[in-house]
Amino acid sequence: MELTVSELAGPVTAVSLAGRLDAPGADAIAVRFTAAVASAGRDAIVDLSQVSFIASMGIRLLISTARALGLKGRKLVLHGANPMVQGVFDDAALDQIIPSVRTADEALARLAC
Repeated sequence: MELTVSELAGPVTAVSLAGRLDAPGADAIAVRFTAAVASAGRDAIVDLSQVSFIASMGIRLLISTARALGLKGRKLVLHGANPMVQGVFDDAALDQIIPSVRTADEALARLAC
């Protein structure tokens, strides 16, 4: 699992993930992801376009990070999930906790709401 972090104007943290967000993948990035997103105390968007698979540990990482941000009055928005990953999100009703949109522009617009 690869993780890339950049800072956007706003202030917004942008994270790109690539690989399998299964138990080993989530373990590999958990500390860096949480530090980059939840600890920063900024709104964040997460690009999932290069995530080929997601399992419960990956979903747990996203939910715990979104909740940590929420406690700080900040938001997390996911974008770019492929149909298989989006299907997992739909089955888990993840949209009840974290919005998932198609593009980075839509994610940024969702943060503005």
